[in-house]
Amino acid sequence: MATEKGTSSQPTPDTVPGAATVDPPIDTVAMLRLLDQMEALIPEYAQPDPLRLGIVRGNARFASDLIQPAITAFKSYEPFQKRSLFDVNAGLSALTYRDRLRPVTQRLAAITVAMSYSIDQKLASSATEALQMYAWAKRHAKKPDGGGAQTYVDEMKRVVARTINRRKQKQPATTTPPPTAPPAQGFLAGSLANAGNRVDDGDLPALVHEEAAKKVNE
Repeated sequence: MATEKGTSSQPTPDTVPGAATVDPPIDTVAMLRLLDQMEALIPEYAQPDPLRLGIVRGNARFASDLIQPAITAFKSYEPFQKRSLFDVNAGLSALTYRDRLRPVTQRLAAITVAMSYSIDQKLASSATEALQMYAWAKRHAKKPDGGGAQTYVDEMKRVVARTINRRKQKQPATTTPPPTAPPAQGFLAGSLANAGNRVDDGDLPALVHEEAAKKVNE
């Protein structure tokens, strides 16, 4: 029997009877629906093109300081107008587009950071208890009556070692430095540069989180 939209009163198979923790209702469907509505409200909303991302970011980095002087120059000097090298209306529209959406992007960045921290906070609390149980289990397995725990200790030891080793992994040393890509600018520019432009779908959430944290602190 459903108690909240998107939630159920039935315990999951892994729920321990009598556990004190009660999960708050999380209406994921409603959240995603709101995000769909937000996307629909954004005019000229475009998904990033991986092939053009660096070029677009590289050109956009000149916009804040260059568009306004270009507008002034175009309006003030007739030869510029005769050559039609610059679209004043498009420049003004681009600056307005940025200024109207910037508060939204900053708010979304803050939400991304806070939501990720909320997730990590719950995971960290449980992981700390799991590590404490692992430490106790290792001592218990050495006792005469602790033989039954050894299988579980071995599994937890494997997982802990794998996690530690993953954090220690480094890029293999190379005698010849890899070619440097043109500097990209924008929301993911710094993270893309650090990743050497070798980014797959699995890397994007972490990159978004990293850049969102930077925007919140701007």
